[in-house]
This record gives sequence, structure tokens and C-alpha cells, in this order.
Amino acid sequence: MPIISASNQDDYDETLLDMVTLSGLDDEVIIGDKISLNGKIDPSLFGTQPSDVVILISAPTGSHASSFMLAKPALNGTFGYKQVADVGGDWTFEALYSGIYSNKIAISAIPGNEPKKTALTLSGWPTYPRVGDRVSFKGRLTDSEGKGIPFKAVNYRLASSPVGCIGGCAFGGYMEWRDAGTVNTDLSGEYSFSLPVVETGGVQIETVFPGDETYSMTSSRTLKIVVNE
Repeated sequence: MPIISASNQDDYDETLLDMVTLSGLDDEVIIGDKISLNGKIDPSLFGTQPSDVVILISAPTGSHASSFMLAKPALNGTFGYKQVADVGGDWTFEALYSGIYSNKIAISAIPGNEPKKTALTLSGWPTYPRVGDRVSFKGRLTDSEGKGIPFKAVNYRLASSPVGCIGGCAFGGYMEWRDAGTVNTDLSGEYSFSLPVVETGGVQIETVFPGDETYSMTSSRTLKIVVNE
């Protein structure tokens, strides 16, 4: 049986390391942007069809990122993966395939100079509910490129008025808004919630994203709901 010396062992480990490689498109990204990774598996590790690669993720404190995800390689062994940098700090990644680890790479997520512009949608149904029903609402928080912004708190608030005052009352149009709750966006930037109908009259509802160091504040359109008896 051949014996591997210490120096040969080092060469052997380096050879294994080259069998699964991983690199990042940038060393730094702005918080809220995607970290783009590329890698390759040596074809000698698989036959005609490679299996999934495990991407091991070490995220900064406060991130909602998973500890590992799967990437599907092409037939030549190349693969890519994108991860939203939802919090600032140092991110590290490794690829694992057939028990062989890639090199470990580190990428920093830093604040941008100015908050990115955002947009918030809102829809609800039924529009004409009755007392005792529940009205369901949904919407999506996106950036200026139309990409969903995940894991952000969206507040929803209500303003009530007597029947017939849907656009503002005749005695001055004053409507007092009150906070009704908060919901978080999912991985695609979508959110949903429902509210019970407890009395007749006109109700208006809107959602608001308060903004943070990365994304600007925005609000949805105002929905007008008429509650029948």
C-alpha cells in the first residue's frame, strides 16, 4: 500500500480542493443586493449527470438566510447561486459535493450611499363584504428594478367613516388613521393578511413600508371598502 508523506498529503489536499471550486462576482455588495456565486465541479466526480451542489452559508447575525441551499450544476459541472444580502456584515460561503469542500470565500455587505427607491402594492377582496366576513389583503414590496424585497416589516392602517363617506366626509373630509398591525414580506417580497368585518360603514386601508438604511419609505394606494349589513 502506498504511503503518502506529509508533503504529498498537502499536494493531495490541494488537488481535492481544485475538484470543487467557488468564486464570487464581487468582494463587496450593497445591503439588499444579491451576492452572486459561480463554481465548478470536476467532471471526474460525476458521470453523465451531476447531482446538486450544497452551498454552505454563514450569514451575519440578524439574517434570515438559510444555513445551506442547493445549486443545480450544468452538464459540464458549472453552477451558480444568488443570495440576497439582507443584513450588513461578512458573509462566507463554501460548496460541498460528494464529500469534497470547495475553497471558502468571504463577501462583505455594506450600506449604500442613498436608500433605494421602493414601491408597494395592495389589493383586497371582497370589496363589498358583510359583517362577519373576513377581508383578505395581499401586496408586494419591490425595489426600483421591480425585484421583491424580502423580510421587511410592512405596517397596515385603517381609517373608518360613516356610510357614504368613502372619499372623505362632507363636513370637512377629516379621517383619522390608526395602526392596525404589521406583517413581514416573504422571500419574494410578498405579504398578506386578513381582517374581520365587525360593523357596517366605509373603511379605507393602506400599507406603509417605513424604510431603513437601505430602502426608502413608501406607501401603497388606498383601498376603499364598503361594509354592508
